[in-house]
Amino acid sequence: MRFDVALAELRLFKSRSQASSAIQGGSALLNGARAKASHALRPGDRITLVMPHGSSTLEVLGLPTRSLSKETAKALVREVAE
Repeated sequence: MRFDVALAELRLFKSRSQASSAIQGGSALLNGARAKASHALRPGDRITLVMPHGSSTLEVLGLPTRSLSKETAKALVREVAE
């Protein structure tokens, strides 16, 4: 699944366009490095979201196969302490 699509489907961003903007701006990192929006995301990958108030790193446990509720999407990622 594309990185930008996965960020939107996992409900980390409200839309795919917001996810793409964050990726291009360097606010969403894949495995600690910048990646293109079209890069494939796989279970086990780590997503780092850099926000003005701090950053958080999430490990992808699974990928959605269809549109999910926010609660169900949260079960597919877990926060990783660095």
